[in-house]
Order: sequence, then structure tokens, then C-alpha cells
Amino acid sequence: MESTVTPKAYPLADAQLTMGILDIIQHSTNYKQLKKGANEVTNTLNRGISEFVVMVADTEPLEILLHLPLLAEDKGTLQLAAE
Repeated sequence: MESTVTPKAYPLADAQLTMGILDIIQHSTNYKQLKKGANEVTNTLNRGISEFVVMVADTEPLEILLHLPLLAEDKGTLQLAAE
């Protein structure tokens, strides 16, 4: 089943940036530094320990992620959306 990307998820990372994001995710997984899920990301942002947030554009419902860009901006964290 192929997932569709909602038009609300904009801007999306291009193919080259997506490959770089996947590389960063792989490295953070190897060092056991990866947090997954909206609740865990919200907690790490509130604690000020997040440096990089990746939001996936095919999340259903997308509304569960919509608070993250504002929170990340307040905390000075880099945020990206990927397919």
C-alpha cells in the first residue's frame, strides 16, 4: 500500500537532502540517540535536548505533528520534513 503525502506537509526535502537525513538517522540509531514518536519528540524539545527533528509527511493524521514546528522554533532546533 503506497502512502500519499498530504498537501499540508510543505516544504518537503528533495531527494539529495532526504538521503542525508536518512544517513543522520542511521548514525543516531547506531549511537542509541534516536527518539521516535510525537510524544517523545515533544518531551525532548521541552527539555532542550533535541538538536534535530525530522517530521514524516505521510503521518496520519498529520495534525499530531503540527505543534512541533512552533515548539522547535521556540527551542532553536533544526526541523525538516521528509517523505
